[in-house]
Amino acid sequence: MLLVVEELTLVSESVLCSGRRVKLVQKTYLHSGRTVLRDVVRFGEAVAILPVKDDGNLVLVNQYRVPVNDWVLEVPAGRVEPGEDIVSAARRELREEVGYEAGELIKVASVYTAPGYSDEVLHILTAKKLRFVGASPEPGEIVKTVELSVDEALKTLLNSKNVDAKTLLAILLFKMLRNA
Repeated sequence: MLLVVEELTLVSESVLCSGRRVKLVQKTYLHSGRTVLRDVVRFGEAVAILPVKDDGNLVLVNQYRVPVNDWVLEVPAGRVEPGEDIVSAARRELREEVGYEAGELIKVASVYTAPGYSDEVLHILTAKKLRFVGASPEPGEIVKTVELSVDEALKTLLNSKNVDAKTLLAILLFKMLRNA
C-alpha cells in the first residue's frame, strides 16, 4: 500500500508559555491554500526503564503524581537532559529512582507518547544484571520502590484506576519478546 502524504509549509512558530520542563508553542502551517494553527507541547526525549532482577521480578516505583492527584505504579523514567544520550539518561534515572545500576541495558522501542499535541519521544529500555547502589530521588519526587513478578505487575496495572501507558507498554513488550 502506497501512502501519499501532502506537504505542509511551516509559516511561523511562537512560544506561548514556557515552564521548567516544557514549552507550549503555536505553529502556523499553510496546507492547500489555508492556514492551520496547532498548539504543541515541546518536551523532547525521555527514557523509561524496565528493571528486571535476576529472579525475573520487576523493580517498579509507586509514584505520587500531582496531575492525577494519586499514586501511579510506573517504571523508572525521566527526561533526557540536553547533551545527554539515552543510555546515560537511563542509567541516571535507574540509579536515582530505584537505586540500581544495570550491567546490561537493551533498547526495546522508541515511541511518540502523544503525537496529537506533543513532540515527546519515549525510549523504552530493559535493564538487567542489576546491582543495588542506593536510590537518590530528585527533590520533589515522591516514590516507593515495589518488586513484582511480570504477571503480578500486569494484574496490578489492569486493576488500577490509574494506569500508566509507558509502564504497561514496557511490561507487555518485555513479556512478548521474552516469550518469542
